[in-house]
Amino acid sequence: MLMMGVVVEVIESNACPKCAKVKEVAEEVCKETGAQLRILDPIRDSDRIVDLGILTSPAVVINGKVKFIGIVPSREDLKKAIEEERAC
Repeated sequence: MLMMGVVVEVIESNACPKCAKVKEVAEEVCKETGAQLRILDPIRDSDRIVDLGILTSPAVVINGKVKFIGIVPSREDLKKAIEEERAC
């Protein structure tokens, strides 16, 4: 199922042990669903992260809405969140 118009942003920090797993899950699910993936760096993309009100990583934002923070979502949970956002 192709889901155009859905943007998934993952806030990733090299100092965060969960971040690599979140990035891996997001890459797989975005490839499968057709959602666009953006990886945000805490230093380079700090303005965007502050605008979102995120204070911890990892975090997953879908179409500008914080969906997961401080956890590694399952593939199923991430896919469901993308599908819900696509339905909006």
